[in-house]
Amino acid sequence: MDVKTITLTPKPIPQTSEFVATIKSLRSTNIQPQVEGFVRQIMVMAGDRVRVGQPLVQIDPEKQQATVSATQSQRASREADLEFARQQLARMQKLFDAGAVSRAELEQAETTVKTAQAQLEAVNSQIRENEVQLRYYRVTAPADGIVGDIEGRQGDRVTPSTLIPTIDAAEGLEAYVNVPLERAT
Repeated sequence: MDVKTITLTPKPIPQTSEFVATIKSLRSTNIQPQVEGFVRQIMVMAGDRVRVGQPLVQIDPEKQQATVSATQSQRASREADLEFARQQLARMQKLFDAGAVSRAELEQAETTVKTAQAQLEAVNSQIRENEVQLRYYRVTAPADGIVGDIEGRQGDRVTPSTLIPTIDAAEGLEAYVNVPLERAT
């Protein structure tokens, strides 16, 4: 029986391996709400591209809306108080000009007008503050990017320390490769 022999020549053997890697953005933004409440709606999914200002999560704003409405009602009351104080001052001025009331009574009416004006301005400031607070119930994207994992679900209670999603910039990615110790050589 004939046997064929082959002479082997040394050749490099390509060494390949498969590893699991995690890709992370160099620019990642953690999103946390500025208020606490229950998540009413999640408007994005993991992997969605978002733009600055795009709504991500809606937190139930009903309690804050009630606060805004209550302070607006207080404003109507303060406006009525100011109008009444101005009418009283006009009356006092006429009576003072006629010599029927003292300067002290006129000055008291002037002070009442100033007090009513200050109270109205305070309520207007409260309304502005409450309206700003109301905007925080809609969590929006602070930067362009891709939505990462969303930690909560609809109905979950969130606080200012709750991490909702992350937004990762698409440029500047790093790959973290986990190599087992026995394959590290």
